[in-house]
Amino acid sequence: MKVAIIGAGPRGLWAAEELMERARQRGARIDLTVFNDGPLDSASGIGAFQPSVPPQWLLNVPAHVIETQLGSFNQWRGASEAFVPRREVGRFLAQSWQALFQHVPRGCTVEVRELEVTELSPAGTSFNVHGSLFDEVLLCTGHAKAIPVAGAIAAYPHSNLDAIAPEDVVLVRGAALSFMDVVRYAPARAFFPVTRSGRFMEVKAYPACEPDLGRFSEAITTSASYEEFVSALSEAAQVVLDAQGGSGDVSAVIAGEDFTGDAVAELRASLAAATGERPWTPALAVGYAWRALYPAIIQRASFGGRDTLGGQRFYRLTRVLERVAFGPPPETASDLVDAIDAGRVRPDVLGRGEEELSALAQEVGASVTVDSVTAAPGVVEGTLVGDLVAAGLAGTYDGVSLKVARDGTVEGQSHLAAAGRMNEGWILGHDTLRRDKHEVIPAWADRVSAAAMAHPGRVHGAPPLTARTEKWAADLVARPDACQDLLDTYASPVNVLEPGPMESNIDELVEAGKRCGVEVKVFFARKANKGLVFVDTVLDAGHGVDVASYDELRQVLGRGVAGERIIVSAAIKTNHLLRLAIEGSAVISVDNRDEYDRIVALAGENTALVAPRLAPDPSTMAPTRFGERLTAWAEHLSTVERNVRVVGVHAHLHGYAAADRSATIRECMQLIDALRAAGHAPEFIDIGGGVPMSYIDDAEQWKDYLEAIEVQRAGYAEPFTWKADPLTTTYPYHQRPTRGAWLEEVLGGGVAGELRERGLRLHLEPGRSLLDGCGLILAQVAFVKTRSDGVPLVGLHMNRTQCRTTSDDYLVDPILVKRTPPSAAVEAFLVGAYCIEDEVILRRRIRFPQGVSAGDIIAIPNTAGYFMHILESASHQIPLAKNVVWPSGELDPIDQPG
Repeated sequence: MKVAIIGAGPRGLWAAEELMERARQRGARIDLTVFNDGPLDSASGIGAFQPSVPPQWLLNVPAHVIETQLGSFNQWRGASEAFVPRREVGRFLAQSWQALFQHVPRGCTVEVRELEVTELSPAGTSFNVHGSLFDEVLLCTGHAKAIPVAGAIAAYPHSNLDAIAPEDVVLVRGAALSFMDVVRYAPARAFFPVTRSGRFMEVKAYPACEPDLGRFSEAITTSASYEEFVSALSEAAQVVLDAQGGSGDVSAVIAGEDFTGDAVAELRASLAAATGERPWTPALAVGYAWRALYPAIIQRASFGGRDTLGGQRFYRLTRVLERVAFGPPPETASDLVDAIDAGRVRPDVLGRGEEELSALAQEVGASVTVDSVTAAPGVVEGTLVGDLVAAGLAGTYDGVSLKVARDGTVEGQSHLAAAGRMNEGWILGHDTLRRDKHEVIPAWADRVSAAAMAHPGRVHGAPPLTARTEKWAADLVARPDACQDLLDTYASPVNVLEPGPMESNIDELVEAGKRCGVEVKVFFARKANKGLVFVDTVLDAGHGVDVASYDELRQVLGRGVAGERIIVSAAIKTNHLLRLAIEGSAVISVDNRDEYDRIVALAGENTALVAPRLAPDPSTMAPTRFGERLTAWAEHLSTVERNVRVVGVHAHLHGYAAADRSATIRECMQLIDALRAAGHAPEFIDIGGGVPMSYIDDAEQWKDYLEAIEVQRAGYAEPFTWKADPLTTTYPYHQRPTRGAWLEEVLGGGVAGELRERGLRLHLEPGRSLLDGCGLILAQVAFVKTRSDGVPLVGLHMNRTQCRTTSDDYLVDPILVKRTPPSAAVEAFLVGAYCIEDEVILRRRIRFPQGVSAGDIIAIPNTAGYFMHILESASHQIPLAKNVVWPSGELDPIDQPG
């Protein structure tokens, strides 16, 4: 998908970051082009935040609210001043752009074109921007250029003011923030501001202890009329005023009827109250209440909401309270008061804004006139947005504001959106650096990134890791009633076992050995799944079982598996286990010399079958706690015991590297040679498990995940895991080669020939790899809610131990078996039944494009290998999950009585 963002100011940056972050977490492929009328670097700055902007021109919002994907402004700057120079913000924005360029997601591109866009037209379902076609376009053009009244110079850029000399007298149209910038920069002898209101702006003030206005937010949001709205605002302002020890009439401020006639005295009182030199004024209380309640006000009055709040009455209220709530910081106001006291700022004509400027200039003897009134919000004639409206490609609200949907899509269009000052009025307070009050840009990025996905309707984690499913599993989850029948019969969760794929997985390994001329025997690692159906399957296939406990051995012998087709690999072996192994003629993987001596003592008149476990050379691979070194075994087994027969050599390896297995086989052959020289007759080498498999087929998805989690760990990406869990230890869910091809690699380089020369079999103990495709978990959705901080949660009737191994997480996407009508899309974490805060089933956030509701079913695919049983717990006395053989629907023998 080709996307254009026109304008690289704070809104354009936010949009680019949101879009790229969603692309990263959704595996979307997007080519983004950002159009800007200048470069995006620290030397050039961004829009109104150029590095050349005078350092005394301060930002009019507290610095702590400024955030980008790079982090917060205060963290970046290493300071915490309340109001900072705009030029510093420009450097922060520029570095945020550079960080974005350095963290472009895989499969995406970001290009910057230094061009002021004046041409934008539809071309079918696309838009043509100066000869380039784009699937989606977002307008973030910011403030329109102000056109000064005749005979005046514009206040911006500041270089316009360089023409003002120290001896000049300046008449300034406007007395708001831009006027204060002019006074703080230009060296004129005197400034005469002129306005319609005849007043200065109230100073921004913040209480040391913020009062709780929560109930007023709710009252604002639910207000049914202008009167209810104003009543809630008045009560909130009164609470603030009382808390700050002030007195006076907040209602007069809200009505715009509080002017005393002395603008300078009001400014002094406002500054003194803001700096703690006197109790707060009603105006400061109203201003703070308006700002504190602004999120609720925006929610209530935007997207046509003001129509039910008196329309123009509400609009007039916002104009009145703009002066009250969004004035200068104390430092700027203090400079203005000093300038008044010094006679540099003269209020003589302050309230005569209706008169001709030229006549006023002559009256005060002005040598220069400055227009400090910025372009009005909304659609401005002659701009790119104005031209779109004039061409009938966009509509307005009240003939002023560009009308858009909640995701910014322009009315009448499907692939053109806008966010910013052009929407003011239709969307309240949309022209701001803050990112916490509006959802337009996130909603736009959500829509566009979803459309850029390969499968936008599929349930997926962040980023997608689509399960490779066997036909039986795909058929089952396509039958909601069959899934529900299983849950109704056996309770949630239920482990569904299908042994069919196990046979082909065994055959793949055996055939790979045959191609290399090596006899391969497969021993199913019973610890990977306790289902006895898998024991029966491997027995029928002519192979064996690896057991790691007394009960596993007892059960396997009970299923008719002969002792020579069993290997006992338990890390810690009780005498009880060893006696049963000796009596049942099972092969014992002997971990250490002490264990060997115990076996000699326990065997008595019986003959114990053993395979000493070799710990490979730690200088060539990772150290292991399992086994003993070659020289230790060769020395300890230098004589033959009458009641112990060494039938092979065993090794346990961490990881899945074929090269490590090859090296280990060669080291095992050295031990074999030493054992044979001592009179033993070993017949096989057993290299244990670690036969790799792949849960997903899409290598690109796995690379996307690895990149995304690495960027999250680095602190740049928005966390998509529970509490930003770094997930440092997980299975490689996509890898090549696997199983047969991997085994051929292990046996390459002459290893197979060396095994043949010695007449040795190769034994393998796969668990996960044999159970690939053999099971899934079904769990019922219990609820959908949010955490106390708003994080969405989907509760399941299961606990986290029922889909967990010793690694950090199961990373394959779940499958939603929908049993309820579609609902709003949601991204949520799956949580379980244990009464602990971190009771999370999957630690990645999961996206449900069609929603999810109580009564739906979550299927977690391909979990037969380790995930069902290795850590399952019946804590809280919650019963363990039942294991059901498919397609019969009957309990596995492990769960049957007796």
